[in-house]
Amino acid sequence: MAESLVRTLEAQPLNTSSSSKPKIIFRLFLKTAGVLLLIVLLSGIILYFPLISPLRRLMVSVRKLESSARQVEPYLKAQDLAGTQGQLAQVKTDLETVKADYSRLKWLKAVPLARNYYLDGERGFTAAGEVLSAGNVAIEAIAPYADIIGLKGLATTGNGEKTAQDRINFIVNTLDKIKPQLSTIGDHLAKAGSEVDGINPNRYPEEFKGMRVRDQITQGILLLDQASTLVNDAKPLLESAPYILGLDGVRKYLVIFQNDAELRPTGGFMTAYAVISVSKGKIGIVESNDIYFLDERFPKKLPAPEPIKKYLPKVPYWYLRDQNISPDFKVSMETFFPNYLLTKSPEVDGIFTVDTQVLVDLLKITGPIGVPGFGNYSAENDKRCNCPNVFYELELFADVEGPVVWDSISGQIVFAPRNYGARKSFIGPMMHSVLSNVMAQPKGKMGEMFNTAMRLIGQKHIQFYFPDSKIQDAVEIFNLAGRVRPIPDGWDYLMVVDTNFAGAKTNAWVNYNADIDTQISGDGNITKTLTLTYKNPQQYFADSKTNLKLNGVFRDWLRVYVPAGSKLLEAKGFETGQTVGEDLGKTVFEGFFTLTPLNTKVVSFKYELPFKVKTPYKALIQKQSGSKDFPYVITLNGRKLPEVILSSDKELNFPF
Repeated sequence: MAESLVRTLEAQPLNTSSSSKPKIIFRLFLKTAGVLLLIVLLSGIILYFPLISPLRRLMVSVRKLESSARQVEPYLKAQDLAGTQGQLAQVKTDLETVKADYSRLKWLKAVPLARNYYLDGERGFTAAGEVLSAGNVAIEAIAPYADIIGLKGLATTGNGEKTAQDRINFIVNTLDKIKPQLSTIGDHLAKAGSEVDGINPNRYPEEFKGMRVRDQITQGILLLDQASTLVNDAKPLLESAPYILGLDGVRKYLVIFQNDAELRPTGGFMTAYAVISVSKGKIGIVESNDIYFLDERFPKKLPAPEPIKKYLPKVPYWYLRDQNISPDFKVSMETFFPNYLLTKSPEVDGIFTVDTQVLVDLLKITGPIGVPGFGNYSAENDKRCNCPNVFYELELFADVEGPVVWDSISGQIVFAPRNYGARKSFIGPMMHSVLSNVMAQPKGKMGEMFNTAMRLIGQKHIQFYFPDSKIQDAVEIFNLAGRVRPIPDGWDYLMVVDTNFAGAKTNAWVNYNADIDTQISGDGNITKTLTLTYKNPQQYFADSKTNLKLNGVFRDWLRVYVPAGSKLLEAKGFETGQTVGEDLGKTVFEGFFTLTPLNTKVVSFKYELPFKVKTPYKALIQKQSGSKDFPYVITLNGRKLPEVILSSDKELNFPF
């Protein structure tokens, strides 16, 4: 039709008289329209086969792939290993279909504007295939331990009659079989990482139809890098496991109990300890005692460091119980451990710390436990203190008659509560009861037990230190050692460290919210305002029957660690003024404040970072060991980012 219209128009002679000009214009318009219509029709025919038809087909297969990929999550939530494996196989099939349909557009590689986007797609498909392969190998590696970590389907360690110790023995004796599988998983993830490293997120729009495209691409690349790093970091820890578990000989460890309700830099006041033995995964208790027992046997009188002199009244010496003054667990233990050996206590191969949260979370799984001669304990909320029952009962037992009082000159105890001798003997039976109950848990609770242990380690309620440098390096690489981590060039950093100096057990209730306003100028300069809002929602606590006092005035030595060279512009909220110093390769803003029950205290800092930043903005926020999971709200150039609950160390990556 278009061609006949063109021929008709061409056959008509043009009349150039003034009276026929409108007709000429109209005919020219019709002729032009006809030519354009012809071009559109021809273009449609030409593009249909190489572009439109493949795109339609591709969209159909992509939607099918999205659907099958979404169905993986329900199997994971149900902890169904066999179902997950089957669904991953379906995802792989659908991925191959998408790849085949996508290849019909490979001619786009010859189009300058489209070439990079097409290549990004190829990289994405290759990376996805490697991730699926890694997932399948991971399932094969996990299968023998499925019931131990709470997964169902495929192989297991046996029937429900096996004890927890039986299952631990199984893990210990089969660790070597995991190593080659872990290497294979690492190889697949490394290949996937090398593919996505070629994708430039800045090539894509920030937003499309309400979806944050660039952020999702950036976060996807970051997650893949983290997964690859995690697998590689697990290798040295796995190689160290035989030593740690005592496969080649009995190991002895010092377990320090930290009271996180009286928060100190490494997680809490070091209140008691136990020496345990580990032989082929089996745990025994060698001895246990109160932390004051070590101080009684400590032959030195070390002068108290400046912060203790300033903020911990009437303590002239640096006792072992206060030697976890650095938030870096290794640094604190390198001070504490040599002094521990001077007390002529048993030599040990390493040090673990656990805090009250570990005990509470374990009792949530085991249910109430009894400690012969002492009573029953549970994780249920106790109305007397609005806190876990086990926490209240332990404090009632330890502190109802007051603390141990020392003579500052002689270093001898001049007053000890009536329970002092009994509470020293309490640690061993309590630990034995907890271990016995944990080991006696049925098969159905093994997964919950495993997940709880992993979460507590990740949240820094459990930490490890080894004098053996090789073993120490292994736990550090896997971020199990409570280290203050170095940061790459151009990364922001933040760590808030609270030290409760003689402020009762107020950290059981005190919490804070962190608001971080980050302004990045056009030339990359960064100005930040950190606002910490502390609250104590619990009233003064004093039990009328026992005179037990838990909640009172929170006395906090606050330190904020930021990138080295940062410049403090303004600080508000401290009662003694603020100072700026250097520690652990970071700049530190510090000061002191108090907070009374049912009140709020706001402390803020405005500072400049010592470097310029280019998009994306990257930052590491570290969680203080033993602290609660506090919310962090970050605003970047006026844009509020999703809230971060600081339950563990967080790496952030945001375009701006």
